Amino acid sequence: MELVVEQSCPSCGAPIVLHEADRLVSCPYCDVNHYMVGGGALRFLLRAGCPAGIGAEDLVYLPFIRFKGCIYQCQGNEVRHAIIDTTRIALRGDRLPISLGLRPQAMQLVQATAAIGGRFVPRQVKLEGIFSQAVRMTALFRPEKTGQVRHRAFIGETVSRVYLPVFEKDDMVVDAVTHREIMRKGSDWDEIAATAVPFRRHWEPKFLSTLCPRCGAPLHGEPDALVLQCRNCETMWEESDGRFSALEWGRVPGASDADLEVPFWKIAVRQDAGSPLLHTFADFLRLTGQPVVIRAEDESRPLSFWVPAFKLQPAAFLQTAHYLTVSQKRIADGEPGPLPAAYPVNLPRREAVEALKSVLAEAALTRKQLFPLLPSLDLQAASATLVYLPFRDAGHDLIERQTSVTIAAATLRFGRRL
Repeated sequence: MELVVEQSCPSCGAPIVLHEADRLVSCPYCDVNHYMVGGGALRFLLRAGCPAGIGAEDLVYLPFIRFKGCIYQCQGNEVRHAIIDTTRIALRGDRLPISLGLRPQAMQLVQATAAIGGRFVPRQVKLEGIFSQAVRMTALFRPEKTGQVRHRAFIGETVSRVYLPVFEKDDMVVDAVTHREIMRKGSDWDEIAATAVPFRRHWEPKFLSTLCPRCGAPLHGEPDALVLQCRNCETMWEESDGRFSALEWGRVPGASDADLEVPFWKIAVRQDAGSPLLHTFADFLRLTGQPVVIRAEDESRPLSFWVPAFKLQPAAFLQTAHYLTVSQKRIADGEPGPLPAAYPVNLPRREAVEALKSVLAEAALTRKQLFPLLPSLDLQAASATLVYLPFRDAGHDLIERQTSVTIAAATLRFGRRL
């Protein structure tokens, strides 16, 4: 489930309600759009209800790490995957609640800003340890899941900090949301409280103007889009290091104006000399054991992986990337142009590159030969181009015009909530 957050408009200060994955902030009051800069975990607060005698300045905020995403694991001769949605405490010790349960999903959160009173306890536990705990809660670690883990990747993850407000009352520490006592004061609590600091202004989210850096026209996109389009000069822009950078992109025109243009990352790979050879499409066909005749043009055709630029349920994500990569000879070259009906990009190319080994493993028919190579295989992106492919609406399914790759419409809708 997505978190729902109250955020102040950067222009007029009016309250705006957003979803956790939203990046394009549209204010209904001043009609100004802003783009939220990524690069760090956003900080949200559970809304406190202070009793008489307790002010905002008396609150101490305890950090929890909210993790939502998909894990892909190559183990034994299988590609396994799971969806993780958890909130775990980021402090050492066992006297505080280990999780916030469903409260972050059930309650409307507040964006943490410098206007918030109280003090914030820093994170004490490394993110890797929290991720490891979350993974062990999934079905991937059931007793029957045996075999050496050759590769593991988190794809499409959202990481946030959710703070639980507490206050001291008599000799107890009290949850400021439920007003329940959660621990007794003592040396353990004194050590935690001593580390708390006021809110740092650099923790606040930063925003960019949504005007095209090239021509000054407005940029367009869905609230959760990571890539914005300028319809005036037909350019695509992604945020990188606090500014917009132009993307190389193209579209393959559909046979009908009703076709949905769906985005994919076309990733050309490069490898170190010591890695197994995987430079051409023929190399890919041989390494994965595809039951096809390798032709002369395959030996000279550079290899590209075709990875969805949007979130999908893990099995559908791997299947779509697998089939498009195998069928890449049938995909026409794209070029910039109008996008009358386009699906938003909500999976960054960095994570698409991280998915390459999982896609390669999914495509392999000779897994006993390929899986031992995965730890040493160093797949790096030589280039990444955003390409929109036309999908026709077949009722319950969307079917790609050139390759007949099919995505269930319900799966596409569910992906927006991952």
